[in-house]
Amino acid sequence: MDFDQRCLRLCAAVLICSVLFRLAASGTFKPLQQWLAQPSTASFLMYLQTGRVIRASAEEPPLPLPPIPPPLIPPETAPPEHPISLPQTPASFSKEELDHITMYYRCDYRPELAPLLTEELNWDLHGDEPKVLIVHTHTSESYTPLTPGEYTPSGAYHTLDPDYNVLSIGEVVGTMLEEAGIGVLHDCEFHDTSFNDSYPNTRISTEKILEENPSIELIIDLHRDAADTPAGQLVTECQVDGQTAAQLMMVVGTDDCGLEHPDWKKNLAVALKLQALLERENPGICRKLTLTDQRYNQHLGRHALLIEVGAAGNTLPEAKLAAAQLAKAIIALSYGSE
Repeated sequence: MDFDQRCLRLCAAVLICSVLFRLAASGTFKPLQQWLAQPSTASFLMYLQTGRVIRASAEEPPLPLPPIPPPLIPPETAPPEHPISLPQTPASFSKEELDHITMYYRCDYRPELAPLLTEELNWDLHGDEPKVLIVHTHTSESYTPLTPGEYTPSGAYHTLDPDYNVLSIGEVVGTMLEEAGIGVLHDCEFHDTSFNDSYPNTRISTEKILEENPSIELIIDLHRDAADTPAGQLVTECQVDGQTAAQLMMVVGTDDCGLEHPDWKKNLAVALKLQALLERENPGICRKLTLTDQRYNQHLGRHALLIEVGAAGNTLPEAKLAAAQLAKAIIALSYGSE
């Protein structure tokens, strides 16, 4: 490139910068700045990244910081609402059970499922040491109230009341596992006081817990789903012992997004086994098992799952009934599989 061409390009660059600065000073870009600052825009961008529908309202105040609870609260020992059949031997599976498992792929991977379902799972969740960690990335997620004013909301379908948000779902699962002789740690910290920081907050908390408790074999991140439908918030339904329960949806992350997660197939193998056990006892209780390109902190432990218990349109009793079935499936798999 000769001297004249370089001078010409430099002058053009200076001219373009001058025009951009002049437009910015005149407020031309102000509508774009206002659009990017809108909550609805943040919700849309979050949907593009994660596939989750997030309601936002400019009138809603940000979540207040709740009182800091003890980071780990063991579930209270209480008789489960439904009798538990304790296994004495490892579970077994056949590839024919895949006929009752449906998949939803949000990534480019299409792994062979039969070998993962039928491969051995070498763990024993029983003993004095904690083996299961229950966490909640979106701790304040709640359900549709049975009566107006049932709980004090902190946002749309969110509350800081642990008796009505997903902490109560974790309590159901944890209590039943403890009753079956499985050591549980329940992280009751609110990780979603800043929604965008939820997963980083959960990662920091989980890493600390795992460092202090290397015996942990299974990490369960319990959520509830949310999606707008023409009739309102999504409602999931199935029948359990003649009662209406919410459905469960397992989400398994991969390394398809480019982040390190080499053992994601181990998580998928556990999810397939739990889904098979759940469908044996209550056909239709599971929604499609989702394999996604995001990893959702599932790279942190030996076996980690994200499980959606119902949706915002469900009631808390429906979600608790589904959570009890999840606990039964974990108990049925507590001696591994052969």
